[in-house]
Amino acid sequence: MKPYTLAKAVLAASVGLSACAAQAADVTFTFTNTGPVGGVGVAPLWLGLHNGSFDSFDVGSAASVAIERAAEDGNAGVLTSNFASQVTGGRQTTLPNGPRFPGATSTYTLHNVDLNGANRYLSYAAMVVLSNDFFIGNDNAKAIDLSSLAGGGQLSLALGGAGHVYDAGTEQNNFGYSVANAAFGIGGGQKGPNQGIDEHGVVHVVTGNPYQGFVDNNNFVPANFDWTPLNFNNQQAFGRLDISVAAVPEPETYAMLFAGLGLMGVVARRQKKTGA
Repeated sequence: MKPYTLAKAVLAASVGLSACAAQAADVTFTFTNTGPVGGVGVAPLWLGLHNGSFDSFDVGSAASVAIERAAEDGNAGVLTSNFASQVTGGRQTTLPNGPRFPGATSTYTLHNVDLNGANRYLSYAAMVVLSNDFFIGNDNAKAIDLSSLAGGGQLSLALGGAGHVYDAGTEQNNFGYSVANAAFGIGGGQKGPNQGIDEHGVVHVVTGNPYQGFVDNNNFVPANFDWTPLNFNNQQAFGRLDISVAAVPEPETYAMLFAGLGLMGVVARRQKKTGA
């Protein structure tokens, strides 16, 4: 093989190996509450990346304690613990800052994520506030497949809105114990974690304007209250999750690439000496 042909072959092999081995990625999640002014807030969003084995809830079945705590109190602590103990090689985070109300954002980056394998699928969950036990999430563990972004790219997901808000069925919808009442000028409200009246129901989809049917509506809601921003049927989505992925080559990829470049240098020096 001629020297220059060898050099080209080494370079092609090095670049090809680099592309194939770039499995790790830095994944940045940014949540934005896109709802109307006066619309619902979203508690800090929990995100879990797994191999498809983690199913956080099922519509029509009783909610787990993890979903109950997340949906009633905005506390993803039990969900975080369950994920850590049940998922091998999983990655997770809860986005920083408190509830995000319309116009607010929250962002976080997970490093060295394997979107081709152990971290291919995304699950999410967060309490909807104002509520007793409303939440957003995905009940299909494999519904969000991020493997196409393993080499880098971007994706935006619409969260919440009509047909995509769930009632955990764990607590009676009652303004006397609901969360974030003050943010909407409504009286009553929960004063501590895990308060309220047990409902013993199942997870189900929330439709229309459910707040008008809350217990003690007349006692806590001001006269002529404008329910429009809280009517889920008026909204295609009240949240957006932007996912940005930057591929990160594995250390051995760099080693192979540098070795190839070194060999090219040797070939170049030989060419210079032989006058080829």
